[in-house]
Amino acid sequence: MAAFNHIFHDLSEAPDLPSPWETPQWVSYINYYAGKLSRVTMADRARELARVIRFGNGLPRTMSPLKELVQRNHGAPILDVGGGFGDNFILLRKLLGDTPYTVVDGAESCRIGMQLLGDRVRFQTDMPTEGQYGLSILIGTLQYILDSTPFISALSGLSSDTIFVSRSPLRRTGDDFYSVQEIKAHGQADSAGKCVVRIRGVANLVGDFARGGFDLVEMKEVLSYRDQMSALPEEYRDCAYFNMTFRKSR
Repeated sequence: MAAFNHIFHDLSEAPDLPSPWETPQWVSYINYYAGKLSRVTMADRARELARVIRFGNGLPRTMSPLKELVQRNHGAPILDVGGGFGDNFILLRKLLGDTPYTVVDGAESCRIGMQLLGDRVRFQTDMPTEGQYGLSILIGTLQYILDSTPFISALSGLSSDTIFVSRSPLRRTGDDFYSVQEIKAHGQADSAGKCVVRIRGVANLVGDFARGGFDLVEMKEVLSYRDQMSALPEEYRDCAYFNMTFRKSR
């Protein structure tokens, strides 16, 4: 949904930036994108068919494991943290049936999601404090959670079986670092602003989940992020998107 320009800062230099996610530029874009998803055209059907031919289940590469994970979930509640206005749900809805589905995101995304999807999806701006979710989803979310170690601990306590992480740039080797990301929606000239992101090292992330009682059972690299990190010093460019599936330790 957004194009990213990264400029490296270490933690002591990271500025306190206002959130770009409620700016008029970003709200205008998600309104447009939500409307586009709600109106299926012949061109949309052709693109969906092309995705099926390319990926086998009609889902983008960063979501492709979710078909099997939803089937494994057997209708247990799903928690989608950073799920926007329900765009992940919209792509998955043919697989979900009546599965209870909760999205956690910002106020504007939730407002648009409720207009678009009504009460089919539960939208809220804060993390749940109780309940058990058979499948928890973090797609394009983890990098925005700067204090992600306690977050992973809390998420692990809410998750009864599986946690899926994708579309967050992770450092293949080495420690975590911080960057400033400019938020520009695809095809949009105006910036919605900038925010600080935390790029987790893979080993550190896996360790946090292990301490929360979740083991890494599958990991696949789906996209190198070296070019997007080209403004950073060389030692920080070795980053990529991974599909990562964590399962509760038995």
